[in-house]
Amino acid sequence: MKKFLRQVERNCVSGAIVLLPLLVFGVVLQKVWSFFQKYGEKFAKLLHLDEVFGSIATDILGGLILLILLYFSGYLMRLTYLKKFTAWIDDKLMIFLPGYEKNKKIAEEKLNKKVKKPSTDLPILLKNGEYWQPAHLIEEDSSGNAVVFVPTAPFKDQGQIFVVNLASIKKMNETTLGNLDASVKSFGKGILSFK
Repeated sequence: MKKFLRQVERNCVSGAIVLLPLLVFGVVLQKVWSFFQKYGEKFAKLLHLDEVFGSIATDILGGLILLILLYFSGYLMRLTYLKKFTAWIDDKLMIFLPGYEKNKKIAEEKLNKKVKKPSTDLPILLKNGEYWQPAHLIEEDSSGNAVVFVPTAPFKDQGQIFVVNLASIKKMNETTLGNLDASVKSFGKGILSFK
C-alpha cells in the first residue's frame, strides 16, 4: 500500500511539473489575446466593420493588430538596446516562471522548422590533419572563413565550434543534416556513402 501511495504521489508531482508551465502559458496567451481583442473591437466599431461582419470582426482586427505589432517588433529587434532589454526580460522570466526556458526552446525549435534555413547550414567534412571529421557548416563569409560545428558522437547537439578556412572543408550537397546527425548518433555508420 505504501508503494502504491508513493507512486501516486510521484505521479501527481510529475503531473504538476508538466501542467504548471502549460497553465501559465495558457493564461498569458489568454491575457494577450483578450488585450488585442479589446482593441480589435474598438477598431471594428470605428470602421463600422462590426455591422458588416458581426462579432467576428473583433477577432479579425485583433489578430491583424497582433500580426502588425509582431512584424514591426521584428524590425525593432535589430536595435542593440532592444536586444539587451529583451534578453534581460528573458532572464527575469526564467527566474520567476518555472518551465519558461523549456517552453521557449520548444517554441523556437518549432519556429526554426517553419523558417527556411540558410543554404550554409549544411553537412560538411572538415579536414583535421590526416583525416576528415563530419561537421555542420554554420556560416561563411566573403573573406574565405567559415564557422563549423563538430558534433561529439553520439550527441548531435553537443560538440565544438571552430572558425576555419573554406579550403579545409568539403561540402556534402547531396546529404541532409538529418542523415549526418543519424550517422553521428550511430558513431559514424554510413558516412562513407555520403556525397
